[in-house]
Amino acid sequence: MREFPEAVLAEAPSIASPLEAEVEQAVREHSRLVYRIAYSVLGNRDDAEDVVQETFLKYLRGRKSIREARAWVARTAWHAALDRRRRPQEVSLEVAAEAVRGLRATGAGVDEIAADRQMLALLDRLIAALPKKLREALVLLTVSELSSVEVARVLGIPEASVRTRALRARQILKEKLTAVVEVTRGRS
Repeated sequence: MREFPEAVLAEAPSIASPLEAEVEQAVREHSRLVYRIAYSVLGNRDDAEDVVQETFLKYLRGRKSIREARAWVARTAWHAALDRRRRPQEVSLEVAAEAVRGLRATGAGVDEIAADRQMLALLDRLIAALPKKLREALVLLTVSELSSVEVARVLGIPEASVRTRALRARQILKEKLTAVVEVTRGRS
């Protein structure tokens, strides 16, 4: 049997079916967005990857009725991630070990790492404490990097409401962070 060089095989036309090509194109275009949304809700790489798979399986099943793919996958990923977040969370030993190795590899001092991690944890807690409507708009706009039009489609609300909610969420976060900094300075 004759062997073909890798370069020849790479240039060969795809023999994938139109369905496979359509789904592959959707994955190529939207997988990063879906992952960012899932990760912003779940904060766990493995769970976010599961949501990506779940979203594109749903895309495969319902692709004929989808009008705007980007908005559809964003909304589907958002809801799938929220559903997954309601389940009991598991942290694998691999993920925990990787996090520890990463911290050691930075070369930063223990105090420096702890301060950065504490600030991120504080910010996560403050965001989590926001009212649900404000939190959803803020997370989709900032972490998932969706436009206000796309967030409006995902949440099923007017675009002006998205901007208002995000502005209010930022104001609340600013007030709370300012208060924390003032309390911290007072203790120093």
